[in-house]
Amino acid sequence: MCQDSHLSDDELLLAADGELKAHRRSEVRAHLKACKECRNRLAQLEDAAADFAASYRAVLDPQLPPQHGSASQFRARLMGEQAQPAKGAGSFSLQQLHSVKWAAAASVMILGLALLMQQLGSRAESEIVPNPNLTPGETTLVSLTEVCRANSQAGEPQVPEALKQAVFREYGINNAPREDYEVDFLITPELGGSTSIRNLWPQPYASRAWNAHVKDALEERLHKLVCSGDLDLSTAQRELATNWVGAYKKYVQRDSPM
Repeated sequence: MCQDSHLSDDELLLAADGELKAHRRSEVRAHLKACKECRNRLAQLEDAAADFAASYRAVLDPQLPPQHGSASQFRARLMGEQAQPAKGAGSFSLQQLHSVKWAAAASVMILGLALLMQQLGSRAESEIVPNPNLTPGETTLVSLTEVCRANSQAGEPQVPEALKQAVFREYGINNAPREDYEVDFLITPELGGSTSIRNLWPQPYASRAWNAHVKDALEERLHKLVCSGDLDLSTAQRELATNWVGAYKKYVQRDSPM
C-alpha cells in the first residue's frame, strides 16, 4: 500500500519518459517500489498508450519499431529490475509511445478536420443548384422574336421583397445575412423564365466557383446562342432548369470558372 498520496498520471508518464529531474526521479522510483497501486496504474498507462499507437499505426510512420515488450522493459527500468526484451523486439521506449500518442491524436484531428471540410464542401455544393422540388423552373409563353428583342444586358426584373422572404423561408434560411445570396431566376426571364416562386431560389455569392456572377455569364452566352440560331430556346430553358453548372461547362468552358 502507498504510504502517502498516489502519483498523478502526468507525473507517472513524465517519470517513465525520463523527463523528471534526477532527485525527483529517484523519489518516484522509491515510491513505485513501495506502492502497488501506482505500479498498476503505470502499467495501465503504458498499455493504453501502446493500444492507442497500435490502433492508429496505419496513419503514422510505417517505420516505427514493434511495440511488444516495451512495457515490461520500462517497468523493469523504473523498478530496478533486469527484464529482457523479447527476441527480435525493437527498443520502442515509453517516450516514443508518449510521442506516438500525441502524433496519433494529431493525425486523428487532421482526419476529422478533413472529413468536416468534406461535409461542409458537400453542403456548399448542394447550394450551387436549387432544390428541384422547390425550384423546378417555370417558363412563360414567349416568342423567339420577343426573346431576341430583349436586351440581355438590361438586367432581370426586380423580385419583390415579400417574394424574396418567401423564397428564404422555403429554403430554411433564417439567420444567414441576406446580402450573401441573390434570389435568382433559375430560368432567366431573358430566355422566357417566369417570375413565380417556382422559378426562384437563393443562390449564394460566396461560392468560390459556381456563384451568381458565373450563372449570369452562362445566361448571356445562352441568349446569344439562341438569338444566333445556334441553340433552340426550349433547349436553353431545359439546360438551365436541369443543371446550370453542367450547361456552363457545355456552352461556356469545360473547366470550373476561376
